[in-house]
Amino acid sequence: MLMNPFQYGSLVEGSFFCNREQEQADLAAHIHNGDKIFVHSERRLGKTSLVRQVLHNLPPKRYASAYIDLWPTDGEQSFTLATARAIAESMSGTVEQVLEVAKQLFTRLTPTITTDAEGKPRVTFGIAAGAQPGPDLDEVLTAPEKIAKRGKRRVVMVFDEIQQILEYQGDFVERKLRSIIQHQTGIAYIFLGSRKHLIQRMFLDRSRPLYRSAGHYPLGPIATKHWLPFIEKKFNEGGRSISREVIEEVCRLSEGHPFYTQHICHALWELSETKRPVTVDLTTEAVNILIDRESYAYTAM
Repeated sequence: MLMNPFQYGSLVEGSFFCNREQEQADLAAHIHNGDKIFVHSERRLGKTSLVRQVLHNLPPKRYASAYIDLWPTDGEQSFTLATARAIAESMSGTVEQVLEVAKQLFTRLTPTITTDAEGKPRVTFGIAAGAQPGPDLDEVLTAPEKIAKRGKRRVVMVFDEIQQILEYQGDFVERKLRSIIQHQTGIAYIFLGSRKHLIQRMFLDRSRPLYRSAGHYPLGPIATKHWLPFIEKKFNEGGRSISREVIEEVCRLSEGHPFYTQHICHALWELSETKRPVTVDLTTEAVNILIDRESYAYTAM
């Protein structure tokens, strides 16, 4: 039985990722220029998938990229440890190499090896025993510049769910981030965020430390002309036939929103049969199924 080729609700990458060629080219150019850019949109429009796709396509011998998901963090210490781990991993391939790089870059943080839920080795960081209170955050935020000065690879720093910083007590992390990165050149910073009112507060409020600290790159839906070949190819590869008319109807219903377009196509795939064309009526049935499945969530809202 063929795997459903339409993915939603999680990171979408590789052959499951639809187009966004212009956006990929734009972000790759910003990275090459060492820009600081803020990518923002409503939720589930594929910001993380887009940026991860761009990072994946960067030549590994020329670029080191650190991706930091700030959603689990709750303050300066967790921010510092999450960033340190991502930086160390960006420069290394094996656990042993991560440990070695961490020891070179971070004197106040102690790397240790733990295992994840699948039993795979994982490097975590803690505050060094007996260490005096000091600029741990400074040390971590200046590490990308140290890496860049080695001259081997350009550095890309990605902070996802950047609005989480507003949940921290005080604005110390914001101020420190601004004061350090504004003096760094040749290092690209990409900030991702989705909660519009919080993002506006962070980057457009004159009283906030990160005011106008990065260029803005709003992300919108995917145009129908890009969905057409993607959806048609997926159905054809599975021995199914879908017309331009049906794909256009899917895009009309979803307004080109990646999550909902993939979601409808996922349901259509489940309902369709090999060697039989997908019809507009089947699209209506797929949407009704999705509404039934999500009825509990809608009721709760």
